[in-house]
Amino acid sequence: MRTKGWQQIFRFTFVQHIKTKSFIIGTIIMCVFVAAVAVLSNILPAVLSDRDNDPSGGSAVVSPEFDRIVIYDDGQILEDEDYSLIESLAGKTELPSVSADDTEKELLNTEKALAVTHITAQTDDEGTVIGYSVQTKYSAAAGSDAADYLNSILTQTIERRNLINLGVPSEDYEKTQISIYSTRVEAGKDELSFVKSAMNYFVPIVVSLVLFIFIYTYGTLVAQSIANEKTGRVMELLLTSVRPLAVVVGKVLAMGLVSFGQFAFLGIVGAAAFAISAPFGWMKTAMSGTGAASFGELSSLVSAGALAEDQSELGEFVNELSSAFSVGNILLIILVFVLGFLFFALLAALVGASVSRTEDLQQAMQPYALTGVLGMYLAYSPVIFNAGSLDTGEAVTNPVQIFSYYFPISSPFALPSAIMLGTLSPLEITFAVVILAVAVILAAVIVSKVYEAIILHNGSRLKISDIIKLAVRK
Repeated sequence: MRTKGWQQIFRFTFVQHIKTKSFIIGTIIMCVFVAAVAVLSNILPAVLSDRDNDPSGGSAVVSPEFDRIVIYDDGQILEDEDYSLIESLAGKTELPSVSADDTEKELLNTEKALAVTHITAQTDDEGTVIGYSVQTKYSAAAGSDAADYLNSILTQTIERRNLINLGVPSEDYEKTQISIYSTRVEAGKDELSFVKSAMNYFVPIVVSLVLFIFIYTYGTLVAQSIANEKTGRVMELLLTSVRPLAVVVGKVLAMGLVSFGQFAFLGIVGAAAFAISAPFGWMKTAMSGTGAASFGELSSLVSAGALAEDQSELGEFVNELSSAFSVGNILLIILVFVLGFLFFALLAALVGASVSRTEDLQQAMQPYALTGVLGMYLAYSPVIFNAGSLDTGEAVTNPVQIFSYYFPISSPFALPSAIMLGTLSPLEITFAVVILAVAVILAAVIVSKVYEAIILHNGSRLKISDIIKLAVRK
């Protein structure tokens, strides 16, 4: 048989790789990194939320207050009542007693929180006021956040005064401040929540990037291993006892097991770190059912720039994660990962066998790298080409996005996120997986035809056109 003896190559490659210091140290470093990210993603939001909700520990919910606010009302829109309102919200206000230049010079020579604001009317050609501009200059002691807060107060105060001048009673002003939220939803679809929209945005990017790193990295290791053994004459010794195709099969399967094992181990470490830190982070709030903010409280915190966690969104996030990582989805993702790795690893094996010197490997790997990058970026298409459907219940109709699910170069990176998010139906997923499996079989057939012809080649580096010619001849 042409693959007889692959078991020995598999065993040798697997043991040799996991025993190397670089693999052990790299795995430890990645475990520490993954655990740190998992812990921080759980604890950091809770720490920030506690600080922002503590009046003594943070300034996000505490209104910034100026020592002095000098207002140059060139638009002549404000009245005494408005100045009193601004003073109650932002600090002591006063009318200018000197020129604007002299007042602004004081900004550079004071250690107090001082602001100088100019309100100017914007008019059309007929002299009718069509708007107002507000410019606030502030001292270093005040800070930009306080200036933004003051500008927002001034803007709302001018809007209020304008409505009152147009005949709206002051006691009815609050009734005019209504919010209008509009959405669009395709018939037969449900409107997506903020959590679902956020997952639709980030999951394709994160998943495709992570899978690209692992598939490309371990595929590169396959090419390096074959190239090193070929240039070091080890390959000639191996070929005395096994067929050339057995070498590539053993190495590809060994590196596949290493990559999957490391990938799974990192996932377990990350999940364990997140579970251990759960009682101390935002998951404690999600599990205990406390700490929910009302809509009004959440709006006020957001308007002040604070971090606020809504209990219903936390619960929805947990439910979405549970649905995304169901047992069936995990098995499908593993299958896609294995098939994707085999596809790219077989291509990498050809690249490694096509060089006669290790110095040529980096250049020979460029087409392989470009192929992987192309597949990864095609997997981003749900974000790049169809961003509108991330916020709504619209169906996926973008041809580039649909193409990425079925094209073997991009499907290993695009399918896992589609499986997690439920973008494709079970029939569509099955069809995409079958296409990927067929591509792996075709790649294996091409390798079996070409690999034996090029593994002992010691001349100049074979180009892609040369490899294609060999495949046709075989």
